[in-house]
Amino acid sequence: MAVLTVYDSPEGGGVTFAAASSGGDLIPNDGKTLLVIVATAERIVTATAADTTATVPGFGACTKANAVQTVEINTTDVMGPFPTSAFNNASGQVAITYDNEANLSIAAVRVSGAT
Repeated sequence: MAVLTVYDSPEGGGVTFAAASSGGDLIPNDGKTLLVIVATAERIVTATAADTTATVPGFGACTKANAVQTVEINTTDVMGPFPTSAFNNASGQVAITYDNEANLSIAAVRVSGAT
């Protein structure tokens, strides 16, 4: 698994995409991070929930599922942002896996508010 570089969302563009890794990838996550996916073949991308159960006042026990997205052929898609309490591992990263990493480019982008 490769740890992706997180790019701050540039006003004028300029994010660098990487090839998806065969064992998946890790994204450092601060809760404002998106995964941008470019696929030239249909692919399934999964962000693994690290904490799948929580007790929520007024709701009781709740379950958090993995975030799963089918990216259609020759399209670009976006996943996230990923809530840190549900998706971050002990190192503050989100684990991303793919049904097949071929023909798949990805970039991690941090979105910050405009002032």
